[in-house]
Amino acid sequence: MDDILKGEDAGVRLDKLKAPATEIGASVTRMGKILVQHEIDGKQRYQDENQITESEIVHNIQFALQTKTMIDECRIASRNFWIALVATLIALLAMLAAWTGVVVDWW
Repeated sequence: MDDILKGEDAGVRLDKLKAPATEIGASVTRMGKILVQHEIDGKQRYQDENQITESEIVHNIQFALQTKTMIDECRIASRNFWIALVATLIALLAMLAAWTGVVVDWW
């Protein structure tokens, strides 16, 4: 990505940034409205705009990667919870077996 951002032409950089962004699922469009003055009557109106900047695409890529990383971390934490629960049950059974041995020996 650094190689893309070091390029000279802004249009080429923007096109090259769209490929990795769409590959990871980051947005490459931005729908917004801008305030423009109408040429005929001079009134101000909102007009649709679909211009996205390089920094917005880079931000969208970063945000998509953060989201995917967080989802993976949640999956790992969920799996580790079940592993810890099984280990706790095994330790509880071992404790009960040890106490059973102590109680039987005491009688």
